[in-house]
Amino acid sequence: MRKTISLFTLVLALCLGLTACAGAGGEQSGEDTFTTDLTAFYDDMFSAIFPDADNAPAMSEVTGDYLDQLYPGLSEVETKQCLVYAPMITAVAYEIALVEVSDAADVQTVQDIFQARIDSQVEGGAFYPETVEAWQNSSEIVVRGNIVCLFVGAEKDDMVAAFNAL
Repeated sequence: MRKTISLFTLVLALCLGLTACAGAGGEQSGEDTFTTDLTAFYDDMFSAIFPDADNAPAMSEVTGDYLDQLYPGLSEVETKQCLVYAPMITAVAYEIALVEVSDAADVQTVQDIFQARIDSQVEGGAFYPETVEAWQNSSEIVVRGNIVCLFVGAEKDDMVAAFNAL
């Protein structure tokens, strides 16, 4: 119940914030112009879903060579924002990737890269039966405009709902 109230509060705050920004900045026309600060979204979403930091998965930002290992080809795509967070312990099935591409033509490329990540984890990359099952049943790719997201974890539905509420 507490998690639901926190998520609702986050969604309401994000909606009010976006409404205020849209009103001040002029017109936004169409889905293709959608953009948001992905770092702020991640921080707000994560703290709403996991209000008790002691019980939250320990996530670390993935960059450089490690990003290339987990998501081959992603560093070759021109992005406006690229945030990937993975757990510090491989036995934990959580991962969040948030990418805003510069060119709409690259949306499908990022979707394919994310799907390849899911497939590689399901096909044995996740090592443990529980993590393989989580990648199989608790992962979702979401696209809105030029933003492509991958949400993996038991709270995947809450993560997707928070993004869709933007």
